[in-house]
Amino acid sequence: MTDFVRIRDVNLRERVAEQIRTAIIEGRLKPNDHIVESTLSLELEVSRTPIREALILLEREALVVTVPNRGAFVRTFNEDDVKALFSMRTTLENFAADLIYEQLSSSDFDELRNLISRLKVNLEQKNMKLARRADMSFHQYLVNFSDHPVLIRHWQEIVAQIAAVLYLRADSNPNYDEYAVISDHQRILDAYIGRNLEQIKAENVRINNRVSAECVVAIQILQEQGAS
Repeated sequence: MTDFVRIRDVNLRERVAEQIRTAIIEGRLKPNDHIVESTLSLELEVSRTPIREALILLEREALVVTVPNRGAFVRTFNEDDVKALFSMRTTLENFAADLIYEQLSSSDFDELRNLISRLKVNLEQKNMKLARRADMSFHQYLVNFSDHPVLIRHWQEIVAQIAAVLYLRADSNPNYDEYAVISDHQRILDAYIGRNLEQIKAENVRINNRVSAECVVAIQILQEQGAS
């Protein structure tokens, strides 16, 4: 008899949640989009029960909101939300730096260089989906290196929300420099190579403050467009 592992309901729920989460992170589902259970049920070929359970999980992660008698929607963000998200990201990534800045090896630095190179190629090819994936992978490599499960879990939840905000910036703020991300990552890497904890933290603060401000401008533009 073949030793298959039974797919339990909880696994199905989490797999559905991952599909929806990824769609939000990649911008296929945008803030305020209606998540229609019947449509998802057909597309994912699952019943509505794991979809409802997945939406509950995503609501706990602050990616989804449920409106009585209307259903589930991708969460929208205001200026205070953005500032809170990026300040928390700074705190988490600086905590990761405390844990790892003396531990990274030359092979780790090579992997981070490769991610920056991949980011640059993706930007040059205008493949923003892969560019954002390389961007996230760079930071996730550093956070995962900490091997701190609580830090990793909270960082993943924060950056999933931030990913949704970054799509607002891309769609609504024409003045941000998408290539600044390359020098940003290089400066972080240089600080890690130099084992300069103070500089690592300063770069994290500078970058997150700038991106936060760009996202706030994007939200203001959207609000002005909605009012006109």
